[in-house]
Amino acid sequence: MGQLFDGMAGSYDSWYQSPSGRVVDRIEREAVYDYLEPRTGMKVLDVGCGTGLYALDLAARGLDVTGVDISRPMLERAGAKAQDAGLDVTFLEADALRLPFKDQSFDAVLSVTALEFAPDLSTALHEAFRVLKTGGRLVVGLIGRDSDWWRLYDEVSRREPDNIFNRARFYTLGELLAAMPGRNVRGKAVLFVPPDFDYTREEQALAMESEAVKSGRTNGGFICAVAMK
Repeated sequence: MGQLFDGMAGSYDSWYQSPSGRVVDRIEREAVYDYLEPRTGMKVLDVGCGTGLYALDLAARGLDVTGVDISRPMLERAGAKAQDAGLDVTFLEADALRLPFKDQSFDAVLSVTALEFAPDLSTALHEAFRVLKTGGRLVVGLIGRDSDWWRLYDEVSRREPDNIFNRARFYTLGELLAAMPGRNVRGKAVLFVPPDFDYTREEQALAMESEAVKSGRTNGGFICAVAMK
């Protein structure tokens, strides 16, 4: 599975520097951090950390961060970025289904747009929950099924049999909430601005997003859930 992402390591970050990438990242990150509630000194595990987009940002905020991924080139890119930024982050090659940590090792466990590619979502979630300390929180973000963004990825996958999204499984918010272990499970959907929107009109995009969230829609392009241990 790691080989799916190995060839993307050098170009993965470039999309987040585009107008659409910047807005999408802002919307998703606000949802994730609203549930994570990062604080200085918090010991966090980032499962499926990729090139370290969240891991580096959390480390810059003063958190003690460990990132794991199954793609060595992705991890190498993340490590180089951390070194350039002068950030102390631990990156390890590991499978989300078999994390190399003892029970109750982290204050929080985070996974963003990674577990769509796990062979078994339930196993991955329970493994993340295993290494979480009592009183800690598990925060998971996924691409939402039945959304405009999901339809884009589905269309691309139909045209391109080798596309990585052919190896992904997408979930609704209800399915993610049902799969989450732990107590006080909550969730939300965001990213209602469609992929073909002109993201140079950032204020309009954010206004559209705000209205969709207020309306209570659950078919957003990004679904996020939190559970307490």
